[in-house]
Amino acid sequence: MMIKVLIDEETLKKRVKELAQEIEEYYKDKTDTIHAVCILKGSIHFFSDLVLNMRNLNVKYSFIHVSSYQGTSSTGRIRVKSWIDESIHDEYVLLVEDIVDTGLTLQHIVRYLKKYNPRDFKIVTLIEKTVHDHGVPLDFVGFRVGDKFLVGYGLDVDEKFRNLPYIGYVE
Repeated sequence: MMIKVLIDEETLKKRVKELAQEIEEYYKDKTDTIHAVCILKGSIHFFSDLVLNMRNLNVKYSFIHVSSYQGTSSTGRIRVKSWIDESIHDEYVLLVEDIVDTGLTLQHIVRYLKKYNPRDFKIVTLIEKTVHDHGVPLDFVGFRVGDKFLVGYGLDVDEKFRNLPYIGYVE
């Protein structure tokens, strides 16, 4: 499998730092504490780098583990493997996603999390694919890309290539 670099490591790190600043700016006059929810497994590197760059906020962590992909295509079925274990009621919630493609997984997660009545709910994604109308309003977006199957920096194909320090695509 041939992988081409789409977003190099330096560009990734720079953009994640900028996103952290944009997020801090948004919350600046609202709160000093947010509850960041990481969608596993793909978002783990993005989540980690993002929160490490938020030096002006207290950040609570929660994790959701879901999957809907097999190989390079979505199964259309969302499997929830684990859910948040702390209350987000009346909290400032930041949902951290790696990539928004069809939006089906994200729509599912957003519906459930909003039932907990957070005070404020924002979504940050590292990658927004522009090929589908995913129907989810995204508040902070790292990069917008077309129709490529991406790997690296947490993104995988059958659990491979997550540990690449850049984002590449399968030719």
